[in-house]
Amino acid sequence: MRSAHPRSRSIGALGLVVLLAGCGMSWEARGAFEMGWHNMNENALREALANFRDAARLSPDSAEVQLALGEVAEILGEFDQALSAYQAAARRSPSPKTWARVGHMADRMGNVNLAVQALEGAYGPWRQHAWAGLKVGTATFGICTGAVWPAVLMVLTHCVPAANKYGNAAFDASRERVPEEVFSILVEATQRERALFLARGRNWLRDGADYCRARDLPVGPETAGLLAMLLQPERAACNVELGTQATDDGLANIGRQILLIQAEKASSPEARKRAEWMLRYRLPDHQVAKMAESLNVTGYRLQHRLKRPPEALEAFQRAIAADPAFSWPYNNIGLLYMNQNDDEQALAWFTKAVEVNPNHLRAVHNQGRAAHKLKRYDQAAAAYARSIAMDPAYAEAHANLGRVLVEAGRRMEGIRELQVAVSLDPSLEQEQRYLNAQFGRDARQGPTPYSTR
Repeated sequence: MRSAHPRSRSIGALGLVVLLAGCGMSWEARGAFEMGWHNMNENALREALANFRDAARLSPDSAEVQLALGEVAEILGEFDQALSAYQAAARRSPSPKTWARVGHMADRMGNVNLAVQALEGAYGPWRQHAWAGLKVGTATFGICTGAVWPAVLMVLTHCVPAANKYGNAAFDASRERVPEEVFSILVEATQRERALFLARGRNWLRDGADYCRARDLPVGPETAGLLAMLLQPERAACNVELGTQATDDGLANIGRQILLIQAEKASSPEARKRAEWMLRYRLPDHQVAKMAESLNVTGYRLQHRLKRPPEALEAFQRAIAADPAFSWPYNNIGLLYMNQNDDEQALAWFTKAVEVNPNHLRAVHNQGRAAHKLKRYDQAAAAYARSIAMDPAYAEAHANLGRVLVEAGRRMEGIRELQVAVSLDPSLEQEQRYLNAQFGRDARQGPTPYSTR
C-alpha cells in the first residue's frame, strides 16, 4: 500500500539538482533555477514555482529543471503541471527515478493505466537491487563484527549469517518495491485478476499460506494484507488494522475497500464489528474521487508539515471541487481556521462537514470544540454528546463535555463526564487534577465510569 504522501523526498534534496544542471543551460535559466532552489529552501513555494517555470521556459530540454518544476508543482497541488513536467523529464532523461515520478503522480491523479505503464520503467536493473542488498549486508557485518570482536568464531557463526539475512532482505525489498506499488494501484482500482497475475508472476503466492502471518514472502505487510483480502478475506484479521491505518494516513478509498470486505466476510465477529464502526463513523460513505483524496492529503501536508496555510486552503478547496460529497477537506479547513483562532469560520466549516456527512465523528467533535471556544455551551454540549454516542470510549469527548458542562454551571454532570474521561484515559492530567482538587486523592472518590452513566 502506498504512503499517504508522495515518496519521502526532502526539499533539501533539490540542492543536488543544482549541481546536476546541464552545461547547456543558459545563464538566465540557471539564475532562475538557483533562485527557485533558494525559495524552496526558504519555504516560499509559490515564488519557487514561478522561478522554475521561468527556468523551464528558458531551458525546456533540461530534465533537472523539469524535475524541480514537477516537484514544487506537486507539493502545491498543481497536479496537471507536475505530471507534465515529470513526463518531460522522463522523455529527456529516462531513468527509474524519472519514470517513478511519472507513475506516482499519475496514480495520485487516478490515471491507473499511465501509472502502471510508467512504473514499468521504474523497476531498475538487477545491479541496482544487488547494490542495495550489498550495502545493508556490509553494514550489518561491520556492526556485528565490532560487537563480537575478537571472538572470531562468533564472526563466522553470527555475523556472516546476519549479513546474508539482512542483505538478502534488502535485495528483495528493493527488487519488489515497484511491483508492490503497481499491485496496490491495481487492487485499489478493483482490477483483481490483473493484480493476482502480477503477484503470481512475482512468486508472491503460497499454497495454504496465511498471508497475515506468512514469514517467507518477499513483500511487506501491506502487500501481504492485500493478498489476504483478495484470496482469504474471511481469515484476514490483520486487515482491520491495515484498513484503519490507511484511513489514518488519509487513504480513504483503499481503507474503505479493505474494511468493506472485512465487514462482509471476516469470520471474527469482533473484526466485523470494528470494520463496520470504522465504515460508519470514520470513512466516507462513497468511493471518493481520487483527485479529491490526493488533494486532501496535499493540503494536510502543506498545513502541518510545511506550515503553509494559504496554499493548504487552496488544496482543500480543490479537493472539495473534485468531490463535494467528501467531508474530510471541509473538516480540515475548519481545523486550519481554528489554528488561526478564527473560531466563527472554523465552526462554519465543521458544520458544512457534518452537513455533508452527519456521521463524520471527528467533524462532529470539532464542531463542539469550535462552539465551546465561542462559549456557545448548549451547541458544544450537544456536539460532544453526539460524538460520545458514536464512540462511547472517546475519552477526549467525555473530557470536553465535562468541561463545557462545568463552565455552563452544570457542575455535577460535568464532574461525572470528567470521571469517565480519566477512567478511559489516565493520561488526562488536567482533568485528573481538577477531580483531585474536588475530591482529594482518596481512591474511593476516584473515577467511576459505569456507575455514573
